[in-house]
Amino acid sequence: MIVDVEMAQLELENIYREYERIQNDLNQESIEPYQAIVKSIDQWEEEAIKKIQETASQARVDAEKVLQKAKEQLQRALNDTVAEPLRNVLERKDQLVEYQIDRWLGSLSEIRRQFNAMPSAIEFTSKKKIKLIKVKQHSPSKQFEQLTLSYQPFNFDIIHGHPTYYHAQHIISSERPATLLSQTRYTKGMHYFRFRVQQTADELFFGIVSENERHKLIQSTALIPSKHGWWNIDRRVIRGRKDPNVSALSIYDGDEIIFIVNCDAHQLYLEYPSMSKINSIQSIDVNRDCPLPWKLLIEIGQTGGQCVLKLLDWGLHCSRTIDQ
Repeated sequence: MIVDVEMAQLELENIYREYERIQNDLNQESIEPYQAIVKSIDQWEEEAIKKIQETASQARVDAEKVLQKAKEQLQRALNDTVAEPLRNVLERKDQLVEYQIDRWLGSLSEIRRQFNAMPSAIEFTSKKKIKLIKVKQHSPSKQFEQLTLSYQPFNFDIIHGHPTYYHAQHIISSERPATLLSQTRYTKGMHYFRFRVQQTADELFFGIVSENERHKLIQSTALIPSKHGWWNIDRRVIRGRKDPNVSALSIYDGDEIIFIVNCDAHQLYLEYPSMSKINSIQSIDVNRDCPLPWKLLIEIGQTGGQCVLKLLDWGLHCSRTIDQ
């Protein structure tokens, strides 16, 4: 499909903008995935130091016990071989003979030798080993050399209006109000959709509707109980009814919007990164108001010109989708 010059220029600007974002991310000193690695290293260091301190503390206690036991043994030897025999001789006033003096001197010399040798007889042991760590790259470095780009289709059904949908670029373009419904239906898991509003409209809706009420969309039924979502970021729609308070927020050209559908928890989330804002709709009644499966619903209201909306990325956090 040949893209007109204006659309091609817009796409080139988007490519360059995304290139700059990735380049800025690569130039950051701290990259989020590796912060977790550094945190793990810090934790290992703390645990290793703690083990070392515990081992050293126990070694000091063990050394004190060994030293005390050795002192007691030498004290007993000193008393038994020198102090007691010498005291008995002095108390009885016996005449000293040479062999007694030699024996006492020999005992004292041996006790002194053993006393001096005590430190070298103490041995420190530990049964707890500290495991060393090493950072490894799980994916081969050549994976980036073999990077290939593949086209991932995402299709909408046009329910109302005459928007142009460029399938290759996943771009919705319309100068008038329009309603589009995803061909894919969602029954399980958590799914995300990231949009960029390349040219804004006065009114934009991001939400869901039960596949069972598709016919009500086609018939333009005023109240559709399974319709849930947001007009212009802040104006909630629950059970098909708009919040009476009109949103004061404006969506600008170039803004990104992330819409999240959690089928398992029956919840919706809308994130507006430029304002760090996240809205949610909790506890959707799937039994009465909004039975599964759900479909992604996009509506363009008053445009005041041309509205251009691009689906940049989408994916599955868990489980899988069921396609028609």
